[in-house]
Amino acid sequence: MTALEIAQTVTRAPDPAAVPVLRRLRSALGTLLLALPPALLTLVLTVVGIGTRSLWNDEYATWYAATLSFGDLKRLIGNVDAVLAPYYLLMHGWVAVFGDSAASLRMPSALAMAAAAALIALLGRRLFDPAVGLTAGLLFAGLPTVSRYGQEARPYSFAIALTVLATLMLLRAVQRPTWRRWILYGLCLFAAALMHIVTLSIVLPHAVYMWYSFRNGGDFRLLRWIAGVVLAVTGVLPLVAEGRHQASAIDWIQLTGLTIEQLPARLFGSGLVAAVVAGAAALAAALLWTRHRNTVILLLAWAVFPPLFCLVTFPVLHLFLHRYLLFTLPAWVLLAAAVGFSLIRSAGQRRSTMALSLAGLLVVAGVFYVGVPGQAAARHSPVVGEPDFRGAARSVEARQRPGDAIAFAGAGRNGRRAFSYETRLARTRPADVLVSRTSQQIGQFGTPECADPGRCVGNTQRIWLITATEDYEDPVTGMTETIQAYLNTAFSFTEIQSFEHARLFLLTRKA
Repeated sequence: MTALEIAQTVTRAPDPAAVPVLRRLRSALGTLLLALPPALLTLVLTVVGIGTRSLWNDEYATWYAATLSFGDLKRLIGNVDAVLAPYYLLMHGWVAVFGDSAASLRMPSALAMAAAAALIALLGRRLFDPAVGLTAGLLFAGLPTVSRYGQEARPYSFAIALTVLATLMLLRAVQRPTWRRWILYGLCLFAAALMHIVTLSIVLPHAVYMWYSFRNGGDFRLLRWIAGVVLAVTGVLPLVAEGRHQASAIDWIQLTGLTIEQLPARLFGSGLVAAVVAGAAALAAALLWTRHRNTVILLLAWAVFPPLFCLVTFPVLHLFLHRYLLFTLPAWVLLAAAVGFSLIRSAGQRRSTMALSLAGLLVVAGVFYVGVPGQAAARHSPVVGEPDFRGAARSVEARQRPGDAIAFAGAGRNGRRAFSYETRLARTRPADVLVSRTSQQIGQFGTPECADPGRCVGNTQRIWLITATEDYEDPVTGMTETIQAYLNTAFSFTEIQSFEHARLFLLTRKA
């Protein structure tokens, strides 16, 4: 081969058949480089200390449901928490493989939160540009509530991730409204609702966006969106119907002026973080309103409509609770991250430089700085305001004697399920003598206690009493009057130790 032939070979154009493959590889690499940093940062921030904080009431419920036999789980969700049945089934399989330590119970949530950060980055790229997407994902990772609920054995992080995915599928379907894409959108919406039913309210901002898109484009294929919504709603209707029969499980939620006032701080994990993010989001929305109205409408509706829906329907649905609304956080961070992008667009420039688009990183830095106290509070053990049942259980383990019994009291929380978890690996533990029937037998989280405590207690000489009361309250608060009268008559009370929102007593039989 001559030198000329070699040169022609080297400079020959690439095979046309290989061009689409190379383009897809570059696209996949770009997607990975965009999504990976927010996902890794979120995962690191949620995994650090993931097993340190003690579980609290709702997480103990997850452990209990996830470790039941399928028959007992079916009986439980037939009476309570039917809307969480898909999550409990998921956790049942996870625990069977990875165990039931605090870190293991929370790891699925950490992974789902990391996935949510990656999806937010991809959604930001589609709505604005890659720099905004990267900034939004990093901003999301820095929110104290992301660390808090990424370390929570409950389905909220799954609800966030699947809501973002459903919105991403919506935008893809609007771009090319084929039936396949609308069905994928409906399936993602259905999956989000399975994780938490309140996420179905994302249909409201999606409807506003679709109305605006149809009005501007007039493409009747966009009306296929209705089929996707019908698919999701129809699939989740049985859970909704069963949940309505079990509405007593959320009757404890109260709506007051203070609840509404505290929503921003609880939603973001800090009042200062809420102020920084909301301020940046408001500025970006104002600057982008003229040139990117459809995007602003989508994000503002996503941020505002679900809380308003839960507020207006509270007399009927009782769903106004900050952790039920965590799936609105992506809308806030996407708008806040677009500050630099919005400044460029407001100046009339159609193309933006990476440096200016990344100006939103100043918001990220501000959130990380003012969010330090919120991050510390997210890792406080026990959860702020919850009883320290882990500490009480360890104290009982260290002091118990053969033949001891255990009892539980408290107006707000009952430590029975918590004690079962915290002592699950112990070789011996005090007998729960006041139980008349197990929670598995009645298909509930709670347990009925003896109508005749004297017969149930028998000749037991010492009873450990874990009570979730403040220092000034009667230790037997929350027990039936019959049990209170019996214990006060037959036993002497000695306070052994105080914990956060909990106390430990030793009851010794009177002569």
